[in-house]
Amino acid sequence: MNIKTVGMIGAGLMGHGIAKNVLEKGFALNVMGHKNREPIDDLVKRGAKEFHTPKEIAEHSDMVILCVTGSPQVEELIYGKNNLLEGARKGLVIADCTTAVPDSTKKVAATCNAHGVDFVDTPMTRTPNEAADGKLALMVGGDLKIIDKIRPVLDTFS
Repeated sequence: MNIKTVGMIGAGLMGHGIAKNVLEKGFALNVMGHKNREPIDDLVKRGAKEFHTPKEIAEHSDMVILCVTGSPQVEELIYGKNNLLEGARKGLVIADCTTAVPDSTKKVAATCNAHGVDFVDTPMTRTPNEAADGKLALMVGGDLKIIDKIRPVLDTFS
């Protein structure tokens, strides 16, 4: 399955640039709203669809990019109420751009895999300016077949 629709959770300083590039370079985009409305409203004006829970994002996306504060927030998206896995179907890909604790990432990846969801670790470097310009540097770890599958999306912002 080719990736056609990308979900974005964490459209803040870095995530907004990622999401903007994904959308501008031809992918449908779903975003999850949060307290800071400005980046969400901007993305919706550009054509993104807004959803309110991780579950809804998973239900309507082929791939979900996470760009949140840290491991506790990633774990909440995986294990919390209305989580990503509740809405996931087999073959969903989660790419985590969060700066996370390795043990947490391994646990989350194993949980995702047990639910038929592919997990790729995609931490990034650089600044919000490079995110906006689509020039982030990614360190990508995961199954090579899955990385090849999502490479067109990753190439939009890195």
